[in-house]
Amino acid sequence: MPQKKRVFLLIAIVAAILAALPGLKIIADALRKEIAYQFVVDDRIWFTVSQKEKAALDRMLDEYQRQYLANIDKHAVIKKIDFAQKVELIEVKALPENIDTLATAKAKIYAVEDEAVVIEVKKGDNLWNLAKEHKVTVGDLEILNPDADPHKIFPGDKLVVKPFNPALDVIIELENTVVESIPFKNEYRKVNNLFRHQQRILRKGIEGEKEVSYHITLRNGYQKSLQIINEKTLKEPVNAIVEIGTRTTVFRGGRINYGVVHGKRISSLYGYRIHPITGKRRFHEGLDIAANHGNGVYAYTDGKVVEAGWNGGYGNCILIDHGNGLKTRYAHLSRLYVQVGQRVKTGQRIGAVGSTGNSTGPHLHFEVIKNGRTQNPLNYL
Repeated sequence: MPQKKRVFLLIAIVAAILAALPGLKIIADALRKEIAYQFVVDDRIWFTVSQKEKAALDRMLDEYQRQYLANIDKHAVIKKIDFAQKVELIEVKALPENIDTLATAKAKIYAVEDEAVVIEVKKGDNLWNLAKEHKVTVGDLEILNPDADPHKIFPGDKLVVKPFNPALDVIIELENTVVESIPFKNEYRKVNNLFRHQQRILRKGIEGEKEVSYHITLRNGYQKSLQIINEKTLKEPVNAIVEIGTRTTVFRGGRINYGVVHGKRISSLYGYRIHPITGKRRFHEGLDIAANHGNGVYAYTDGKVVEAGWNGGYGNCILIDHGNGLKTRYAHLSRLYVQVGQRVKTGQRIGAVGSTGNSTGPHLHFEVIKNGRTQNPLNYL
């Protein structure tokens, strides 16, 4: 065969081989592929793991979700736990070099888009001012810090003002039932043998009890929604019977008249309260009456002012000694109209509603102290 023809033949053979190479590669790759699983979030592939790592991935995802159960009351019933995003685990065939390690998968799952913002409480801070400063609501701060007592925050305490934002969000739905108090009323009997700053409790009021069931949704461990799904009265309240002098103390009368202040509602009762999410108990030593900022605050009965000024977590505070072991305290005031040593009369305006000290918003914190021990103010109003 002439030399020239041999060259052309060789070129043709080489061209044929090169033309066949892509097909051969496809066949070779098809033979090398193995079963794997793609982790897909909102239709985007995050990573791919091998078949032998699937069980470990399932455990990792379960652990990731369950970390948000840590602070939930042990008596709560978990109804659902899921991801906020659409998450799919899809079986595919993949080349070994396209399969990710379990460490890569964990880094993707536990990734955080925004870190939490945590502040340190300074002297003079309260939830009301901190909420305004960080452009959130007081309710938001209480949700973000369920273990914090909003009435008792102190310099050095740490508060979350913005939660961390994980790449993968977890939604938990739960139901929990707690026992809450039902306030009692007072029945008054006027008598002539008592001064107006005196009273005699013939029968103490007893708060009733109700069983309240909540449906709660959490997002990444924080309350997203809270709804009452059922209430059942366990024990009716027993009204107090109180004898008061003909020159009376101030007392509750009507929907907004709480005697010592005109308010909107009682926002926190005296005694132990149970948080519906954490299930933890804390003791509240007074009565919180939500009211508009600047509303007048009035002396419960005749007495002498023994404190008037700043008092730590109480903020601007007034303490009045009425004699016979009875004292009353008025806290979180915006203004004080009396001074130490001054004598006051029943119903005299002594201050104005505010949100100073450890306060979650404008309200009057009213305490009754008898012989050094706090009493339920509902027995006195």
